[in-house]
Amino acid sequence: MTKKKRKKKLRVGVLLIYVLIFWIVFVFGKGFFRNYLLHRKIAQLDHEIQAVRMRNEQIRQDIARFNSPEYIERVAREELGLVKPGEIKYIITEVSPEP
Repeated sequence: MTKKKRKKKLRVGVLLIYVLIFWIVFVFGKGFFRNYLLHRKIAQLDHEIQAVRMRNEQIRQDIARFNSPEYIERVAREELGLVKPGEIKYIITEVSPEP
């Protein structure tokens, strides 16, 4: 075999190795990048889930407070003007001085 043919085969072999390396990097790189993006999305969703859980807990506490007898009585007295049986409601009004 002549030197020219050996060099040509060597070049083809090197080119095939480069193509194979490029293909491997491309295939695995694409997979790693996709995996990276999925991990970022999972972290974002975990953060959102934690925020929703905290908000749910706050709403549960509000519901418990709104259903408490003390809160219901306070709203009935202050906002609706209701009184308990046997109580008398007094209304105090301001009298403006006459000019």
